[in-house]
Amino acid sequence: MKARLTERQNQAYEFIRSYMRTHRKPPTLKEIGQALGIRSTNGVFKLLRALETKGYLQREPNAARGLRLADDEADPFALDEGAPTLVVVSRTASDQPEQLRRRPSGYLTVDPYFLRGVMDPETCVIGRAGDDGMNGDGIRKGDFVVIEEAPWNQLRNGELSAFLVGEELLIRRFYFANDRLHLRPADRTYTEETFSPADPRCHVIGRVIALMRRLR
Repeated sequence: MKARLTERQNQAYEFIRSYMRTHRKPPTLKEIGQALGIRSTNGVFKLLRALETKGYLQREPNAARGLRLADDEADPFALDEGAPTLVVVSRTASDQPEQLRRRPSGYLTVDPYFLRGVMDPETCVIGRAGDDGMNGDGIRKGDFVVIEEAPWNQLRNGELSAFLVGEELLIRRFYFANDRLHLRPADRTYTEETFSPADPRCHVIGRVIALMRRLR
């Protein structure tokens, strides 16, 4: 786990990150200083050295724009791929999963940061949690979740996953035991449900990889 950033260090990191997304090249020391109101090059250098020490930044010595975010290599879309637009699925019956993408309720553009580790964003959809069954894990009814579609036999036990149960989209912890799919809630007021893999009352959409929520 990376060390925490101070407020000033975080300001520097976010400026560099934003600048690189907009201009597709790193800022110079002078540009960082101007943005943060730092007059001395030495002051900027100390900030960059702290970011490098804490694992957020990598620097190429003696290069005017020799900065690179340490997490860039984990971003499968890099800086020039743009942000993908994903389908927001509407209410769909579990016995008609082929309709999941055919009647979208809308579309959302998602920052590639939320899709790290996904080889193809086309395999992802956005759904809304249908109940408060995962409130104990911080997911509430109506929250938007990004789902990477995958069959049940590609999910790991304990993985946060999305399911169609009837016409509800439910988020649960997935477990497979005794030839049954187990949908385990985090809220104790909800009961665990089990289905056989072929039961049309339950369709496994895939793993949940990100959560998005409006505060108001």
